[in-house]
Amino acid sequence: AADVFAKSDMIVKVKEPQPDEWVQLRDGQILYTYLHLAPDPEQTKGLLASGVTAIAYETVTDDRGGLPLLAPMSEVA
Repeated sequence: AADVFAKSDMIVKVKEPQPDEWVQLRDGQILYTYLHLAPDPEQTKGLLASGVTAIAYETVTDDRGGLPLLAPMSEVA
């Protein structure tokens, strides 16, 4: 996994990055995943320190203000 983090401009995950992954993220890299930052201030600090551009699936909205990437999760639950 370290090789992927080192060579990739964009990291796409399903689950939020783990603490050992925060240090592998870097400035100029894009992270696209579910982040769930509200209950995890340490993750927020780690991501900020890395300089990565993080895009959380759970905050993506459509033209009507809906959260389409959360819809499939709610259908499964």
